Amino acid sequence: MTSGRAYGLVPAIFACALVLAAFPGRGMASEESEKALKEQMRLMQQQMEDLKKEVQALRHEQQAAPESSAPAKPPVTTAPSVATAPATKDGMPTPTPKTAKETSKEPLFEKFLKGFYGTLDVSFDDTTKGIKGLPAYEYSLADPANPNSGYVQGPAKSGPVGRVGYMPAFSTNKSQIGYRNTHQIGNSQTDFIVQIETSLALTSSPGLRTSYVQQSNVVTGAIGLGDTFVGLQGNSWGKLKIGTTYTPYKKSTDALNPFSGMLGDYAVIMGNSGGDNRVEFMTRLDHSIWYESPKLFNNIFSFDVLWSPGQNRTHDNVIQSAGSPDCSGGNQPGSGNLPLNCDDGGFSDAYSVDFKMEVGGLYATAAWEEHRAVNRNSDGIGSNHPIYGYLLSTNSSLLDFNTYNAYGAEFPGYLAAATPGYLTDIGDETAYKIGAKYTLPIGLSVSAIWESLRRNLPAALQFQNERQRTGWWFAASQDLFGSRDNISIGYGHAGATPGDPGGEHNFNPLAPRNTADMYTIAWRHKFDKQLTWYFDTALTINHGNAHYDLGAGGRGLTTDCHDGTNTVFVDYSGAGPTTWGGCRIQGFSTGLNYKF
Repeated sequence: MTSGRAYGLVPAIFACALVLAAFPGRGMASEESEKALKEQMRLMQQQMEDLKKEVQALRHEQQAAPESSAPAKPPVTTAPSVATAPATKDGMPTPTPKTAKETSKEPLFEKFLKGFYGTLDVSFDDTTKGIKGLPAYEYSLADPANPNSGYVQGPAKSGPVGRVGYMPAFSTNKSQIGYRNTHQIGNSQTDFIVQIETSLALTSSPGLRTSYVQQSNVVTGAIGLGDTFVGLQGNSWGKLKIGTTYTPYKKSTDALNPFSGMLGDYAVIMGNSGGDNRVEFMTRLDHSIWYESPKLFNNIFSFDVLWSPGQNRTHDNVIQSAGSPDCSGGNQPGSGNLPLNCDDGGFSDAYSVDFKMEVGGLYATAAWEEHRAVNRNSDGIGSNHPIYGYLLSTNSSLLDFNTYNAYGAEFPGYLAAATPGYLTDIGDETAYKIGAKYTLPIGLSVSAIWESLRRNLPAALQFQNERQRTGWWFAASQDLFGSRDNISIGYGHAGATPGDPGGEHNFNPLAPRNTADMYTIAWRHKFDKQLTWYFDTALTINHGNAHYDLGAGGRGLTTDCHDGTNTVFVDYSGAGPTTWGGCRIQGFSTGLNYKF
């Protein structure tokens, strides 16, 4: 307001100056005119003195005003002057200062906008399943009455169905938009924290996360599909959160995976007990509560602890957890043309813990996770294992004939198309690992992880236990050209398992034990801090009856060991997409990743 009044005085002073400049000389006017002009001059001078006093008073008022709201002041001169507002580059005066109310709203709005973040990742892939020409044969026991008599190869079976060679495709990978905010609780040292994420589908329409090999009730693009939680935090004691999240076991080694979201993501091997699209120990868990400690002992150590209650009313976890759309195993009941149960990996309570250490360029971690009472009774449906055939022929108590016959009464064709599931294939599954990463000043980092997966089963079912093994991961990453480019290489190995359920179409009991090796290399180029281009190629070599894929761990598209066979009739026979063991999957991918 003061600067506006000062601007109004400028025309008056300018007018006075013009009158004085136009005053004629004494010799050119009559005596009467001279007296009149002298009186007018006196009045003008008096007005200028009054205006000068007012301008000085306004200047003192501006100097006394708060610094945050005072406009810029002109330099002091000996001539009468008026305070003027600073000009912008185009010569126009700056707007008048905002009121206190307007100023207080702007930082709140800016803080709100800063809470948004996200990742957009789209790639073009070309991958092959590597199963073209693989043979398949029937196998039986040498002595049908003796499960220890050895195996005999029988007649040949049909080969792979559909397009199993290279196929181009576009994929959306680990893309999400999120919002997080912190709210101080009163005048305390504790904050209320909230984070909400949603997964995005950029290369396909949003909808249920289903494919011809796996069905899910989870909706891509829905709010809450991601690390979503509310909680409390304090600088001195850490954070306590409730919601949905990746587990501490998974997060503990994220920094050791330079291929996150790519074809060669280490989740192809690490944490993947079944060697397929689902990664059992690298997944998000619903309805969880977890604690994240602050950094302790001179900012060297920290740890995280999570508990996810099963929320399941059944003793064998064959239904979804209360409040969840999917089975806790990561798919909907009946996925893969199975009976409408959660017996393809449904479990009860889950626990996850990690310990981390950071000293200079060294990062080291140890982590553990357990899933209680994991139900895998459906592993028996459609099994090609000769020992399963022996159990079936002897009406073994290990098989669930009651449910099998109940389905047969409702669907007469079921008995001819399917076989009984197991009755007691329920056990705790545990994973633990140690890992380390060292970063050198030259921009080179090297990483290594050792992991052990265990499934607690009775001795009578160990012949089909494919979920117990060790695993290794090695990676090296080198920054180039001032860190604008980076090249990374990785190798993962899945160790031998005690057995195999025999679900593969070409299951061979005489093959070597199940193992797998995955090799990958990637190049990244940063256009700036937010936008990166990448190229990645990866190869998974499966041995024995193993069927590890490419792209597991968050990519929109994975390439697995299923051929093009698809379910035509919903008969709960398990005769859905056909799995081939020993596949050799390879692919190439290039894409853009944008973070904000």
